[in-house]
Amino acid sequence: MTTNQEARKAMAESRHHEEHIQENILSRSEEEIKQSPSQEIEEESRELMVEKRQHEKHTRKTMLSRSEAEIGQSE
Repeated sequence: MTTNQEARKAMAESRHHEEHIQENILSRSEEEIKQSPSQEIEEESRELMVEKRQHEKHTRKTMLSRSEAEIGQSE
């Protein structure tokens, strides 16, 4: 192989390696983008569930205390 052919081969291999790296970066970026929204949605869903449970607990407590107050007044 001549020096020019070896240089071309080395450049082609280097370019191929660079393209491979770029493809990997793109693939990983796309995967992160796909996961991010779903993770945000899951986190938001958990927060909403916690808020809902707290609201229901507060509502039950309020109803219980009102019922106790009404029972205490009627006696």
